[in-house]
Amino acid sequence: MVTIKKIEIKGFFGKGDFEWVLDPVVNILGGKNGSGKSTIFKFCYMLLSGATIDQKTDQRFSELFKKVVLTFSNGWVLTWDNIEHGNTYSADFTDNEPKFVRQNSFIIKDTNGNTKEQSELQDLVKVEMINSFEQHVAKATQYEQQPKSQPLDDPMMLDLLIKDQKDLRNDKFTKAMESYIDGSEESEKKRKEYVAVYKKTYEALEHFLTEYDKPFNSSFEFSKNGKKFGYEHLSMGEKQILLLMLMVGNTNQQPCIFFMDEPDLSMHIDWKENLISALHELNPNMQIILSTHAPSVITGWHDKVNEVSNLIK
Repeated sequence: MVTIKKIEIKGFFGKGDFEWVLDPVVNILGGKNGSGKSTIFKFCYMLLSGATIDQKTDQRFSELFKKVVLTFSNGWVLTWDNIEHGNTYSADFTDNEPKFVRQNSFIIKDTNGNTKEQSELQDLVKVEMINSFEQHVAKATQYEQQPKSQPLDDPMMLDLLIKDQKDLRNDKFTKAMESYIDGSEESEKKRKEYVAVYKKTYEALEHFLTEYDKPFNSSFEFSKNGKKFGYEHLSMGEKQILLLMLMVGNTNQQPCIFFMDEPDLSMHIDWKENLISALHELNPNMQIILSTHAPSVITGWHDKVNEVSNLIK
């Protein structure tokens, strides 16, 4: 399992140099609003996820950082340098639409100093991110993309994110079951193992959503006092916990790095106190990198907490 061992940022918002040595399992970053937590998470996620860093994004981060260095547990190092005088941008047609990007804005090297491609790092490091701040109202194009057979009623962006994760979950389950139908003893063993992991998301939700009847079905319809309704009618905190559990559940307990930018927003204090433990149990092979303002979230994890201000020298 490859994890992030250290995050270094030179010229962090013009305040100094930021250095964060990470735990392979749980990491919690605290700090005042505007201290840079979300910016750190966003940029690290972009570097690791294979997202195209276009000219506008590159220039914006160059105003905030001089250099970003990510060191991994296998010894690989990713280095991004900000814009220097004379840098030029060329058109990238990866997403069909031209985006102007700076060549070699970041470099990945292995333990022997050999340069590696971004795709090679992605093969080693699986990364996810949830950002609780940016749940915007859905756009017209996103309404149009809904299957006509199962449209959502006046969806918010959070509803569409849940729907995407629900559909991904069900699609993965169908494909897994289809791959284990040869009747062999080994296939039957793998099928049972997959089903056990698949059910853990429901078990995690039952721990939090105690007011609803059990069990939850694959469409995540809920029932209470004899009435049934879709997940889009849940409260904001309930939707947040549903999305988070679906995203972590969809990792299928495979090794990954998961950035969570204040995932506890709108959640009850009792949920906050159990959140990290529930996420770790859902995927014990996941490196959690989480930011929060809530003291209740760090219950039992105080030794994993760092403040942004204490990491700047």
